[in-house]
Amino acid sequence: MDKGKRERRRSDEDAVFNRMLIWLAIALAVELLIFLLRRLYVDMAFGVDLVLVLNGFFSVFSFLGLALTAAGVVWLAVSARQGRLLTLPAAVTGAVAVLWVISVLLYYFFDTGLQVLLYLPPAAAVLILIWFLYQRIFFFSALVTGCGAAALWLCRLYYDGHPARVRIIFAVGFVLLGLAMLAAVKVKSAGGKIGPVRVLPSDSLYPVFYLTCAVTAVTMALALLLGAAAAFYLMFVLIGWLFVQAVYFTVKLM
Repeated sequence: MDKGKRERRRSDEDAVFNRMLIWLAIALAVELLIFLLRRLYVDMAFGVDLVLVLNGFFSVFSFLGLALTAAGVVWLAVSARQGRLLTLPAAVTGAVAVLWVISVLLYYFFDTGLQVLLYLPPAAAVLILIWFLYQRIFFFSALVTGCGAAALWLCRLYYDGHPARVRIIFAVGFVLLGLAMLAAVKVKSAGGKIGPVRVLPSDSLYPVFYLTCAVTAVTMALALLLGAAAAFYLMFVLIGWLFVQAVYFTVKLM
């Protein structure tokens, strides 16, 4: 009996490890795609005509991609409620969302957007490791913290030159934080599930996530009030909070 349990446990651990490697490989592939886009779109390695074609595609998909991503989320929700396999809708929605983000950053920010894109796959790789190695609630807290730190970084660099765009980004961020809080409350009341799909274990530490949303919202609000110089120091507040969470959840693993 003990031998059989050990073998099943080893098999489950191997399956989880293989899934983690697949996601890390996807992150690497996206990074290589971004390097290719830099050669084609920013460096203009194959001429201006290709750049104009890509620019036209990005301009259209910066709007169309948002609608398609929203439709994909609806597809995911309907599939989850009906108990269907989520692999196909999740893969399609994820690919469309990645392409939409690439389109927005490259069309509106060009080479600066490309610099931002280069950081996203490594950040995604860290989140993948957190997802597979730590408690799920830490993944969502790290995601919120990382997005808040990215918003502060953008505020530090571009608030003086493009204050309207930065305010729009922050306004969207505040809305998303509010929606994340409401979603967490709903998931907690449903015992960690959204419909038949389990999102979080029933014993998840929801106060950590609530506190993360609050800290992120406060630092973003202070950055808007105090300006770009303050955003630089507030960014380290969020990085420090992420480190505290990492230490806490690492201790919980022991």
